[in-house]
Amino acid sequence: MNIEGLRRRRSKCIGELAALPGWVGGSLVQTRRVQAGTARPFRYLSRSVAGRNRITYVAAGEMPAFRAAVRAGHRAAVLFERVCELSVAILKAEAKSGIGGER
Repeated sequence: MNIEGLRRRRSKCIGELAALPGWVGGSLVQTRRVQAGTARPFRYLSRSVAGRNRITYVAAGEMPAFRAAVRAGHRAAVLFERVCELSVAILKAEAKSGIGGER
């Protein structure tokens, strides 16, 4: 594929990434927690921040919004990797054709 085609594909991925509604990285966890001898549902968002695990409590009514945000986060990660791969391909193609260089 030529350089312009690669750039178009990268721009399309960047546009899709920018168009994603609020997204977060991490995992939603649903478990049970015992309080005063009674097991109750407990939901949280688990994510890694600066190498440390951080959890954020998620109320039952917030679950649909958090599910959608985590799904969008997974899609964002895929798109970001695709943008990186296309950027590498563009840099290599520019170097090969002699139009690349320090910017």
